[in-house]
Amino acid sequence: MSNRWKYPEKVKQMKLEEEHQKKVLERLQSPEDRRKSKARRFWMGAAVVVLLLGGLLFTPAMEHVVAKIPYISQFIEQEEDRMVRMETFFNEANQSIEKEGYRIGNMQVSKEDKEVIVELIEIEVGKRKIQTIVEDHLEDNGFHNYEVSVKPFEERVYQSDVTEEEMEQFHKNTKELEGKLTARLQEENFELMFPVQVQMNPTQGVYINVIVPETETRLSLLEDIMLEEGQEYNEEPKLDIRQVEKKAREQEKRWEETGAVNDIAQAMMESEQYPVTGFAYSFHPYPLQIKIKTSLDRSNENSKEIAEEIREEIDLFIQTGDKTAPIRGDEYEVYVLSKDKKNIQ
Repeated sequence: MSNRWKYPEKVKQMKLEEEHQKKVLERLQSPEDRRKSKARRFWMGAAVVVLLLGGLLFTPAMEHVVAKIPYISQFIEQEEDRMVRMETFFNEANQSIEKEGYRIGNMQVSKEDKEVIVELIEIEVGKRKIQTIVEDHLEDNGFHNYEVSVKPFEERVYQSDVTEEEMEQFHKNTKELEGKLTARLQEENFELMFPVQVQMNPTQGVYINVIVPETETRLSLLEDIMLEEGQEYNEEPKLDIRQVEKKAREQEKRWEETGAVNDIAQAMMESEQYPVTGFAYSFHPYPLQIKIKTSLDRSNENSKEIAEEIREEIDLFIQTGDKTAPIRGDEYEVYVLSKDKKNIQ
């Protein structure tokens, strides 16, 4: 049985009791992390005392914020800051290297491996000098313990049986057919759940995909129009007609505009706090289903508490995030899966 929420306009309070939260966090932290956590709690406690002494009046909503810092929202802010710093690093490193008279063919950064690879054009000497420049700019922008290597640039050559002119013609024909089909279907008052999609290539021919509401009954007419337009470009175009729930598509649009699914996925997958191993989601059928894959063991008595905390983090982000107002009244399901792919109730 899955968890399902239908939220009213008023934001639901979601707060772990202090002792419960403490136990969950202690299970997830190493001894070193626990020492750091105690220090953080000391300084946070001191800050709250200072605020109280300053005459700050706490409302119930403010108390909730103090009790529970939204992990996903905090992650998003940190990730945005990291991206800004990484862009600054790239610009500064490029300018410094070019100032030394070198030309960069390619520069790659691996966040997971904490590695930077610099490929220089016509490099003969000065590898160590370039390595030092890159290391200094990494440190200046807050990226520590990265391994930097400098290599000669190797131009990648991609083999293709299709000429550049042929590719341009395929692209032109694709856009042309999409436009014609869209106009014809709109003339016949077909409601398109997604834009018409056309793919063309010399080996697979022409593929046409049209998605309409599940209530549409004129599928034979739709197929005839697709075939008629497609045969101008290929004798036997491949037709793909699909039907979806209208309310599911409307929900998908709202969530796409907020970027909430991507934010949740990235925060969960990169979390050191939760044992997340995978992420999946689907808007069809309605409502949205979010699946968080973990390494949790269902037989472990602590797994249910950790799974519930993951669900609460997602709820809290949706109900308090900076860009999530349009989806706060939406219905959705969250599954936290154990390592044997079973939902942890």
